[in-house]
Amino acid sequence: MARETEASALDPRQAANTTLIARQTRIEGAVTGGGAVRVDGGVKGTVRLEAPLEIVQGATVEAEVQATVVRIAGTLIGNVAATQLVELLASAVVKGDVSAPALHIVQGAKLDGRVVMKNDSAPADETPKSR
Repeated sequence: MARETEASALDPRQAANTTLIARQTRIEGAVTGGGAVRVDGGVKGTVRLEAPLEIVQGATVEAEVQATVVRIAGTLIGNVAATQLVELLASAVVKGDVSAPALHIVQGAKLDGRVVMKNDSAPADETPKSR
């Protein structure tokens, strides 16, 4: 399933339908939609997508994030929840909790937060108990 997810996130046909938040652009508020979003600049607020989100190296997102696939090479300050996959590339810095059925962390990535891995079949209110 991870291979299918990676393939769909990289599909060139999807790139034509991707919204780009350019390097010199900063958005404050809510970003929502059904199409993929690539952040080269900055976002502050919330991101709720029914599609993939990519945060490139040098980009900063200060938001609560929900998407199908979240690929991070830049900085994310806030919690992230993905229905399929979260991928932290070597230059990623994440300060917040990560929730997804699959997580891929490349050596060098930094994560300061909790990780919850659950399938969609698990009840949404289940969280791990502290010991």
